[in-house]
Amino acid sequence: MKYLLLIGVALLLALPARAQATLTLLTPVTGRVDDSSPQSWQFNATEGNLLSFVVAASGGLDPLLTISNSAGAVVIANDDYNYPASGDALLEAITIPRTDRYTATVSAVGGTSGEYTLTMLPGYGQISTSENFGSDTGWQGVDDTVQVSVADGELALSLDRAQQAGIAVNPTASIPDIYYADVTVNVGAESAEWSVGMTARQTDSRYYLLALNHQGQWRFSVRDGGAERVIRDWVAHPAILPGSRTFRLAMLVNGSNFDFFFNGNLFGRQSDPSIPAGGTLGLAVLTSTRAVPVGARFDDLTITTPRLMDGRPALPTQLIVGTPAAMTQELQRRNVIPAGGEMALNVAESFAESARPGVERFMLGRGSTFRTFALGTTFTWEAGAAGMTGCGLVFGQTSDTDYLLAYADRTGGYGLSQRQGDSFLPGIFGEKPVGSKTSYHLLVVALADRVLYYVDGVYAGALDQPAAEGAVGNAVVNFEPITTSCRFADTWVWRWN
Repeated sequence: MKYLLLIGVALLLALPARAQATLTLLTPVTGRVDDSSPQSWQFNATEGNLLSFVVAASGGLDPLLTISNSAGAVVIANDDYNYPASGDALLEAITIPRTDRYTATVSAVGGTSGEYTLTMLPGYGQISTSENFGSDTGWQGVDDTVQVSVADGELALSLDRAQQAGIAVNPTASIPDIYYADVTVNVGAESAEWSVGMTARQTDSRYYLLALNHQGQWRFSVRDGGAERVIRDWVAHPAILPGSRTFRLAMLVNGSNFDFFFNGNLFGRQSDPSIPAGGTLGLAVLTSTRAVPVGARFDDLTITTPRLMDGRPALPTQLIVGTPAAMTQELQRRNVIPAGGEMALNVAESFAESARPGVERFMLGRGSTFRTFALGTTFTWEAGAAGMTGCGLVFGQTSDTDYLLAYADRTGGYGLSQRQGDSFLPGIFGEKPVGSKTSYHLLVVALADRVLYYVDGVYAGALDQPAAEGAVGNAVVNFEPITTSCRFADTWVWRWN
């Protein structure tokens, strides 16, 4: 990881920016920057919005993309997400931490200059489908219960039978396994009691169905032939405005995880493994037990999917540090870890102290062991004298002389390596140029074949390491005989099969 990114962000904040313009979804903006003229674009976003930002550069420009909040604090940044194949910048599937007016700034790195195009997208960073429902659309009803027509660039569905679901699909459309689908819904004025929705992984009569109704309630179910299983029955949510007839409805589909959005605002999360992959996407209208006609028009369907590097989603170079629940959600949405799993350990506060040189371990979980997992913590420390001290995380421990250690020290150094016997094997070591401090956030992600390491949300490197079952814990790391006290907040483990 290039910690020069952090230096670039600091320099950027000191440079004058041009007058800020507005950035809107799916509307590319263009500009030209050099090392003394960053350009900024503002946008409004609410807590829980899922957004991607792509900077495509030309003319030799190496762009740095930074997202800042209204107070001017940097939330997240990226430079060279796919270096050296591409110098473009990408922030993909980031979860907005709080409602605010944000600024996206593009600057030049390393004395470069050139043109750029910046695009803000819903969900992921690659457009898979952009459907404006022209006259040659391939959309059709799955049966004769629903009337389907296309006019004025909209797909119209109508249904007049009681207690029915009328669904339209495009059978020729290619739908990725991981995607974010967003569509504008206009409910007809003649529909007094209405429900509309979206299906996922639909194959014939087998599919998931998300439905919203006129009362501001939502429901999620899975249907297989004539049988239906309700995953979440009708429930209201403050993000859904009762009586709204024009709105954006979106669904994130990723493995067994499903997230639902109303006008970009998250209103529900569900997990179900019944239909693991495949199928298509459908748009739906539904009637109640009374034969009250329902009609709705759908427009501007956009499906985004993750950008791939060597056949897999791009690895984030930076994460937004938050609560354990928020971080596991972000890790799944950004495809760092698979969908599903459980919070297996969450220790709100723990303490460790040692005066001996070396690594003093304080194990957690009462003997529980983990194989594939994410492990995070935030720590502060105090030392009784000047010298090299630090705190860290122990994982994969099978004995007192066989474990992995991730740490940060008071000089700004950090490391991740495995102890075998009396020595530590070569691993990840580095130093942050921001200097020493007394608080760090550490995150390790143990995958089947490697371990990822993040320090304060910034990618520090990967260690090729086959997954091994072992215990986890906190650690004091003393390079000298100094009394060191480490205080850990929210040490957590999220595990999956």
